[in-house]
Amino acid sequence: MDAAVRDLGTTMLELFDEGVPAVRKGTQPPFTTDRVFSWIKAVHPPASCRHGLSKIDAVKRSWGLSPEPRDDGRADPGRPLEMYRGGANLLDPSPYVPGESDASFEAWAEKTSTALGEPFGVMAPGLECASWEALETLQALLAPTLRRTGPRGYRFNAFLGDYRRTPFGHHLDPHQECVFQFVLHGTRRGRFWEGLVLGDDDASWVDDPNHAAEPSRRPDLDVELEPGDLVFWPSTHVHGFDATAPTMALSLVIDRTSPRAREDVIAGLEVATALGRTALPRVLDELELDPDTPLTRRANARLQFECHDDDLVVGVCGRTFVWPDHASQAAAADLLRTLQTLPPSTANDVSKRFHGEGLDREDIHGLLATLAELGFYAVG
Repeated sequence: MDAAVRDLGTTMLELFDEGVPAVRKGTQPPFTTDRVFSWIKAVHPPASCRHGLSKIDAVKRSWGLSPEPRDDGRADPGRPLEMYRGGANLLDPSPYVPGESDASFEAWAEKTSTALGEPFGVMAPGLECASWEALETLQALLAPTLRRTGPRGYRFNAFLGDYRRTPFGHHLDPHQECVFQFVLHGTRRGRFWEGLVLGDDDASWVDDPNHAAEPSRRPDLDVELEPGDLVFWPSTHVHGFDATAPTMALSLVIDRTSPRAREDVIAGLEVATALGRTALPRVLDELELDPDTPLTRRANARLQFECHDDDLVVGVCGRTFVWPDHASQAAAADLLRTLQTLPPSTANDVSKRFHGEGLDREDIHGLLATLAELGFYAVG
């Protein structure tokens, strides 16, 4: 990917680290309305919306009459396209979803609004499976943030239509870690509320698809968005969007939890840093580390680390520990990479070299002491 995409990925990581809803105006996303419209047609053709047929197949399989699911060779987005008219989900949107004969988003939106007789909205998930180019673009943009979080589920979700307000109401997505959304077509108004401070009296307007009650408090962020804008929000925030004309936005979603269990990550680090399974010498948890004593890595000592569910899990000589501070994880990871190849040095030498880059001398000394206690260093 080119430098512009890498820079945009860095900007997205900065938004993630700030951890509050925010907007970056006038970005240049590496996709267009036409490109995303073509992805939707490729991933969610009208034939994929036959819910009745899929249910018939499912009941046949449950009775052993049709053991193999239908396979039409299409990419699998994991979730079907959802279409809304007013606050209602259309059970069969196949007559209205974009098809090969729909040359442009604008013409399709006008045709569909006329056919339905009122404003509509579409959520088209899983667009990364449209092509390797789509997937690689998503991976390049999210790579800096995923290095921070560790492996997660992630995807493209497109939102499009001429809806006046988010069809499923102001809502939270607690299963998601965060969302980066690029506005590609039309203008949108985004509103965000900190969900952790909401109480019982807010239940009337949160998750209300009928919009019967207006929000009872002012949003923490209320912003007008236009094509090229990037808006970010974490899953802790209630959010909703308003529009006055056809609009398209593409969300880059990161899920909250890792697809791997914590114990699997720990076991993998333990095995990798012990070269297998073996009995380990005791932890020297009363070791006093002299800042001027040379630290020499043991011949077979191994050190690896991995982010998992926002924690930096460090494996050393068959054991693991968690770095205690989220804010300094990146600096700690840089230091850990260096320590694997650093010649014999004292704690003071290491502190002089690395302090001030997100770590203070006490952090560095404490890390070196822990590594010595676990056997990574022979002290003296």
